[in-house]
Amino acid sequence: MSRDVDDISNIVLKPRRLQILRLLLNRGTMRISDLRRELNAPPQSSIYYDVEILRANGLIIRDGPYVKITGKGRTLIEKIDGIISLGQGTEKLSIKTDELTDILLMRPLIINMYRLGPNALLIYSMVIIVLGLVTAFIQNYELLLLIFAEGMNSMPIGITIISVLAYLGIALFIYRYLLGSEIIDLKLLSGILTSLIPVSLYPTIMALITPWLPPYPLSIIDALLKAFLPLISLVILSTVLSMSSGKPMEYSLLFGTLFLLIPSVLIYIVLF
Repeated sequence: MSRDVDDISNIVLKPRRLQILRLLLNRGTMRISDLRRELNAPPQSSIYYDVEILRANGLIIRDGPYVKITGKGRTLIEKIDGIISLGQGTEKLSIKTDELTDILLMRPLIINMYRLGPNALLIYSMVIIVLGLVTAFIQNYELLLLIFAEGMNSMPIGITIISVLAYLGIALFIYRYLLGSEIIDLKLLSGILTSLIPVSLYPTIMALITPWLPPYPLSIIDALLKAFLPLISLVILSTVLSMSSGKPMEYSLLFGTLFLLIPSVLIYIVLF
């Protein structure tokens, strides 16, 4: 019973996910594009994210562009319909909230990136990350987990490589042990590397704007980039882990923040 409650409260209890399950319950197998049209969802909506969450929890089966409800999903939606009555106004408000959440968490962007395929996404991510790290080396920056800092003689050699490896290791630890997921595949690894792209853009951005700006506004922009780029990386990482594990995004964002952002700040304070 407690597992069912967890499923309802943490995974399924979103208006659009309920609507997807109800449509599949009534109509059987459907195309994802038909689901989006039936739900009147905008093209940029992350209905694919909801489909992946439902699939990862065994509530639907996906075969290419087609999806259908499973026995577990059928049982669960029948239980929900039996004990929950959503008010029309509350449901509309929840849908608007979900749409805003999709935008803030960049789910449509991440889903569109996944359409490139894991192999292409892995190659593109590695190219952008390597170019960022080369630029960082030229500009005398070192990556401290999620924060780039100007190089100093006292800074340990190779800390950038260690930081990248630590980032990958902690992300896999969150996925495997804290989110309780078993399968580690190329799609997951390419998604984790993709989440490093915002941070790796920092040296390039600074290299482009430094010659053109005076010190004072440059220092403000530098501080903003160091605050927001790591946060964007964490959001992308959390959405990737959520889609892969089927767990709500909030959990992986919390773990990612604790394990990656806070240690980065501590290391930065200790060294500087």
